[in-house]
Amino acid sequence: MTTNATMIGKAREQFLSALDDTQVSTELLKQLLDAAQQSPGVMDTHEVDGVTRATDVDPVSWTPDYFSRQKFFATRNFSKERLEHLIQVRDVFRQRNEKGFTPTVAASHARKAPMDNVASDYQPSSNLKKFVDEGDLLTIRTALRLELNDRRLDGAELRGALVWTKGNVPGIFEAVAEGAFARELVSDQNQWTEDYYDLQVTYLKTNFSEKRFLHLIQVRELLRNNAVEGFASTKTTEPKKAAGTHSAPSAAQAPRANSRQAIPENAPERNPAFKAALLIGGAIAAVVVFLVALVR
Repeated sequence: MTTNATMIGKAREQFLSALDDTQVSTELLKQLLDAAQQSPGVMDTHEVDGVTRATDVDPVSWTPDYFSRQKFFATRNFSKERLEHLIQVRDVFRQRNEKGFTPTVAASHARKAPMDNVASDYQPSSNLKKFVDEGDLLTIRTALRLELNDRRLDGAELRGALVWTKGNVPGIFEAVAEGAFARELVSDQNQWTEDYYDLQVTYLKTNFSEKRFLHLIQVRELLRNNAVEGFASTKTTEPKKAAGTHSAPSAAQAPRANSRQAIPENAPERNPAFKAALLIGGAIAAVVVFLVALVR
């Protein structure tokens, strides 16, 4: 199992790599930097010494070589001040249309249409595959859980992710259990609200069972079909109604009693910046997985 120190090191490495991704916006990098500051141990106190040099405030002296040197210094001193400076330098280069920094047209992430209850032609996202290939159980579970945030994916594709991951990672799921931090699954769809979904995501962290994951897919589908903000599909076609949900009342209007109090504040799964990063993939998505995995 990856230690916190190792995850922090990997989060830092991936963040610095994300600076080279032209698809990643300046605003998204700033938001991810803000999120990183909320995770204890990720950021260093700003320091300058004989090897780790000070930043230069004069844009006239900013060159790609200067940017590379500052990235190296950030590997030794991963401080808010140094990273904000790197983002600023990068943004100036983007405005100048500097080669290697100019935004490019994002590649299409379209997926084939799913069939039945599981996408028969399912292909894992690059983010999920990356962590499965690396083989660390904690980050694999985190990456799989974060697939629920991809609004392009419907229930069949998420079930495909579950089946694919289960087939490639023995022991990915625990036996279903209940306790103070992993309470029962509610079958009454009238109680399947946004707050209930957030609670079940929290319980999944404590008890990463297949039954809980499948239940979250069902709740998510109901919320999608009722066009609840944050759950509606981003696909152009209308999502099909999930079996057995046609008679349920709108989740947006369903009662929220007994659910709000237990939801953790600033739940990372609901962070819009995290969701945007996951859609881009690559190093910036890996940063999210490591930051979320650090929140136990």
